[in-house]
Amino acid sequence: MFRRKIDRLLSAGEGKQLAWLTVIVLVLYGIFCLVGRIWGLDWTDILTLYLDPGNFPIDHQANDIFSLIVTLSGILILSALLISVFSNVFYRKGERRYRFRDHVLILGGGHPLADMLRALQKHPDFAGKDILVMTSSDVEALRATMETALDDAAFCRRITWYRGNRDNPEDLLGARASLARCIYLIGEDGEAAHDSLNVGAMDLLRDICGGEGPAIPCFITLEMRSSQDVFQYLPKEGDSRLRVEIVNTSDYLAEQLLVDTPFLPVPGAGQRLHIVVTGSGRTARSFAAVAAQVCHFPDFAQSGCRTLISFIDCDIRKEMDDFVANRQGLFDLSHYAYVSPAGREDHAPKEAFGDFLDLEWEFIDSHLSSPFVREQLETWAADPAQKLVVAICPEDAATALSAALHLPNAVLKADIPVAVYQKGHAELLDKAVATGMFGQIRCYGEAMPETDALLLRRSERGQRVNYLYDLEYGNPPAASAAEAWAGLSFAHQLSSIASANSIPMKLRAFGLEATRSAVDALDADTLEALSEVEHRRWMVSVLLMGYRAAPKRERSDRSRFKELKNKEFIHLDIAPYDELAHEADKDQLIVQNIPYIINGEEIVRL
Repeated sequence: MFRRKIDRLLSAGEGKQLAWLTVIVLVLYGIFCLVGRIWGLDWTDILTLYLDPGNFPIDHQANDIFSLIVTLSGILILSALLISVFSNVFYRKGERRYRFRDHVLILGGGHPLADMLRALQKHPDFAGKDILVMTSSDVEALRATMETALDDAAFCRRITWYRGNRDNPEDLLGARASLARCIYLIGEDGEAAHDSLNVGAMDLLRDICGGEGPAIPCFITLEMRSSQDVFQYLPKEGDSRLRVEIVNTSDYLAEQLLVDTPFLPVPGAGQRLHIVVTGSGRTARSFAAVAAQVCHFPDFAQSGCRTLISFIDCDIRKEMDDFVANRQGLFDLSHYAYVSPAGREDHAPKEAFGDFLDLEWEFIDSHLSSPFVREQLETWAADPAQKLVVAICPEDAATALSAALHLPNAVLKADIPVAVYQKGHAELLDKAVATGMFGQIRCYGEAMPETDALLLRRSERGQRVNYLYDLEYGNPPAASAAEAWAGLSFAHQLSSIASANSIPMKLRAFGLEATRSAVDALDADTLEALSEVEHRRWMVSVLLMGYRAAPKRERSDRSRFKELKNKEFIHLDIAPYDELAHEADKDQLIVQNIPYIINGEEIVRL
């Protein structure tokens, strides 16, 4: 600790280091010159001893004690301090290593770092904790950028910067990963092999964090949905103290908007929600996937109005074919259509499975500024039978902003909610919003202020959902939510998080508050409607995860339930709600414990 404080004091900048060294040397030399007169030494004698210890007199003299003090001071101050000053060049470059314990370890200097540091700055659970950031990028440049963004000198002194590679075991050992309070494995921006590097680092951390000791939460970010798909098929490894959670970065950005804000409107009776997503890259697909998991409404049971998600992009046919092939189980049960100026091609759910999902899809082959699409947008904006939402998600932020500012006037004047993907900075978008000329346009993406940058609320709510199931069906149940979470497969972790993410929309759709008194006051019909909505939500979530349904004629035979689920990824509960009277308690368990999931209130057992 003392060594780090000295290093930080002397590493504030090359000019300050030189000033400290000069002041200390001159002050001591001045003191020695004044005292040396007592011993009959003039300034040249003092200077000789101060600069060169080899000039210490061999023959015994009356001033030997004082001469020794001057000589040793020269050795300690000039030699040691010079070495320290030069070693701080290595500190600034992240080469120095310290003996950390109970620290927050962030591996990587990618774009989530600034928001994570801001969150750590404010979070009471991390008050006073050391923060270690290890990056393979330019340490000095990254530190300067972060210190400017944080503008808090006291907090920045808690941050230590290492230069190192997260896939190097020696660097991970030097970062004292096995003694960390928690680990964030975020990686660097622009890495071609980002996901593979993070997975490799995760495996190294598992080995390093073996043995006895407290559990270490580790959040690992993945960019590609295919990487997440691999994890969904993997069992959880329980031979390490590392407690891994995976986070798809694009999905997480969408969650910040679609879960944590009231951006999405609630359709009225006889209306459908229509979400238009422009673009076909990773950002667009994640926006649609998260929306598909939260947009489920009670009116479907009466009106049959499905939430419609429309993708718009040039040459969308290939994107549609890839999406259908990658999620064949979902599209076997879905209405979807390919649309172009030349006509429409509709696909219905396969008859062997039935028609019971409350979600449908469109893939429109054109560009946002085409007359065909602009006319469609104007028609949709004026249609009283739907609530329209537009998400502009090209991977290029400048293209997204330009497209948003030139939407048809009918869309802007109708106050249609419009989300615009912005990657680094949103100042220009903020100015556009301030004009009042562009309706309900708002920022979405990396430039959006994060509300759960440390992923803690997201994780906590997911853990609570899982703990409810564990208490009811565990044999024996775990002693705590954290213990139940530790042994859970990645697929079930994601399912529990998706369930928790859907609750804010349920509350708005039913006009509820997340309090025990509000939930206890619900009548039987409303509880049943909430349970049905939860079941429909659950089906879409597991279908997006890669599960498939069984044909209607095979769903009643549950003798192979576990075998089909675990080995073939076929889930017999992907079925209409009225076929699953024996499973309805699982949905009611979530509904009745909304106050626990959201606010941590007391659990209600069935």
